[in-house]
Amino acid sequence: MPAVQLPRRLAREGLPAVLVLAGAEAWFRARGVRAAIEVALPEGDPGGAVLRLDGRSPEQRERVPAAVEELRTASLFAAGKAVVVENPEAVPSGGRAATLTQLARAAAEASVAGSVLILSTSQPVKGRGSVSTKTLLGLGAWVVDCRPLYDGPAPWERGAAPYDHELARFVAQRMRQVHRKTLEVEQAHALTRLVGSDLSALDDALESLALYVGTRATVTAEDLVESVADRREDPIWKLVDAVLDRDVDEALRLLTAAFERGLSDARGAVVVRPEALFAMLTAALHGAWRRTLAGAEALARGESHDEIAKAQGVPPFLAQRFLGRCRRDPAEMLTRHRAFVEAESGVKGGGVPARLACERLVVTLVAGFPADVPAAL
Repeated sequence: MPAVQLPRRLAREGLPAVLVLAGAEAWFRARGVRAAIEVALPEGDPGGAVLRLDGRSPEQRERVPAAVEELRTASLFAAGKAVVVENPEAVPSGGRAATLTQLARAAAEASVAGSVLILSTSQPVKGRGSVSTKTLLGLGAWVVDCRPLYDGPAPWERGAAPYDHELARFVAQRMRQVHRKTLEVEQAHALTRLVGSDLSALDDALESLALYVGTRATVTAEDLVESVADRREDPIWKLVDAVLDRDVDEALRLLTAAFERGLSDARGAVVVRPEALFAMLTAALHGAWRRTLAGAEALARGESHDEIAKAQGVPPFLAQRFLGRCRRDPAEMLTRHRAFVEAESGVKGGGVPARLACERLVVTLVAGFPADVPAAL
């Protein structure tokens, strides 16, 4: 079943003996673990009713094969019991070690009312390297698909608008269900462009939005910019703006300040290590450059200005500035995009200092590769 359906099914049918949360989206898996434990222990864990093991932990790995035995032992203070095994795929197979499927089979055979074995793995439900979905279902386990959501129209959604996709719809639905506020799909898409596709970060952004909106029932594009995009005042986003506006002097000034004073990360801590600053700066520049390149390519194809802005998550009142930046030769932008690869390989190879790599990257994005850069730069 899709991860979004798990809470409803748990409420309707209660706990299975085995719950397998499979997929790369850690936020879905964590929410699934929490939802199952809440059903098993509605009053909370009084102590000893929840056992958590991680197959990646050398200290805990040896205990994983015997984890099912814990289900047969009732808690002293609660009617239910939950055994959670994270990353069971990391446990070596053979001997006394147990694979995910072996654990599920043992738990299904030793089913105890009110107890549940929860297996959380980054392996997918389908495709290469997936869990044994058919076997697990045959054992009576619930297999929950915790794959990342598409942040663009899915392959089967031909003809869909660029902003109408799984992730945007999920974000809009969560705003409605959790915060009782309306967020249109277009604005939800814009939020994913501002924040990214990480569901944990998006969930935090929705909470901020809801607090900012207050008693109003509908979230507007202006709310989005004021509450979430106020980070544009941060030096890192001023630098991005300077690069996209082709102001090399301002961009280099901001870059110098960043390496001399540091930058604040998402948690408010000041980052000063050059390699960490390089990662932060290039990530911001790369995301903005790719959006502008996509807009430039769409303009060249003659697409509607409104649709281009929507597709890149740009609110209407910021569309003109964005479109102005997109009025460039897409081929030229694509050529300069190679500078990101060169900067990263230079730093990771150890031959180019992080600050110098950033300076070269900024100059190349603004003015082109060295052969094309005016002598004054």
